[in-house]
Amino acid sequence: MTDAPGKNQPLMAAAALVGTGVLLRQWKPPVLELPDTKKKRPHLDRGATRRVRQTRDTVTKWALPSNMVKSLGNSLMVLGGGLAALRLIDEIVDDHERLF
Repeated sequence: MTDAPGKNQPLMAAAALVGTGVLLRQWKPPVLELPDTKKKRPHLDRGATRRVRQTRDTVTKWALPSNMVKSLGNSLMVLGGGLAALRLIDEIVDDHERLF
């Protein structure tokens, strides 16, 4: 991966995106807090429906954060991870088919 100059730039950009995403997830300015939409009521579901709801609620805590900056941080982390994965997969393919 060190043959050509600039060949590792996508990995450096991915690291910068992930690092920025992590920093943004930690910084939560109160101005950008989203309103709480949770309704306080008892859950009446059972069995498989209850498990599906619990799974949805767990995923929602990560995918739909309570702060807009945290949401931007999540997006940057996913983007950086995808860019790094693309670059590492690109290293495996034939030399004539590479993107970077």
